[in-house]
Amino acid sequence: MDDFDDEVSKIDVFSSVSVVITPHDKGFSCGILDPKSPEERDICSYIAKGIVRFVTTNADIVYEEGMQGFYEDDLEPLSQTVEEHDGNVIDLFNYKKGDLN
Repeated sequence: MDDFDDEVSKIDVFSSVSVVITPHDKGFSCGILDPKSPEERDICSYIAKGIVRFVTTNADIVYEEGMQGFYEDDLEPLSQTVEEHDGNVIDLFNYKKGDLN
């Protein structure tokens, strides 16, 4: 667990971009908390904007994916090592490399 704690301590919360989803009388509301100015936007800013845009135009799909994700989480034991948590890290540049050629 020490390795995981070391990795978590490397996260810079003050430069993190957050997608905020909150209940609303008519369903939900979502937005972005981004400490960066428009000139400083980075990959995280653009991904957060894409998430909000996708959620607001495809709420039914996102809701179903969320239900499926919780169902699958309940089937698997929780990981405790950094290596197992690396599944949440995506190298977008390698992932999109095929689209860029």
